[in-house]
Amino acid sequence: YGDNAAQDCAGVCEGDSTIDDCGVCGGDGTSCLASLSLDIDSFNATEGTVAVLYDFGGPVAGFQFDITGLALTGGSGGAAGDVGMTVSAGGATVLGFSFDNSEVAAGSGVLTVLSFSAVTVGTTELSLGNFGAVTDAQGNVYTTTASGSINHGDPDCSGDYYGSALVDDCGDCSSPDDFNSGQDDCGD
Repeated sequence: YGDNAAQDCAGVCEGDSTIDDCGVCGGDGTSCLASLSLDIDSFNATEGTVAVLYDFGGPVAGFQFDITGLALTGGSGGAAGDVGMTVSAGGATVLGFSFDNSEVAAGSGVLTVLSFSAVTVGTTELSLGNFGAVTDAQGNVYTTTASGSINHGDPDCSGDYYGSALVDDCGDCSSPDDFNSGQDDCGD
């Protein structure tokens, strides 16, 4: 073969390793991929929490995505919390980063648990929004997908999506306790 023999990307003479779509020699094309999704089973309206799941092909040092339909108050725990990331929420945007470039390792699990003070519309959706991204410590951006929605149904008569208020015989929106106490006598 000699000096003129072809080498693959790994330097093997006449080898068959190639560079994948992520730029990795001999890779399987997944190291530059990331996905985010809502954990519908974790949604708890009483506690005001929902988890966001991840599947990362490589280490992640930062993320940004949008959650609509909830009045977000913050995020904590999960893999982001385990590595010391700061998770902030403002409006519909969730931002996670590390001051010291700590990274969530490649793999999958719970990224963070979001907290919220109210359900604001009938459907909660996770998306990348306008500026969503997942990056590593060097600033490389992963090819990312984001999905998941939770249908909250219709709110009660007071506008609470998980409330129990009902319209009484007098046409007033009342709690079930008011019905039981006889307070729905229409002022007679």
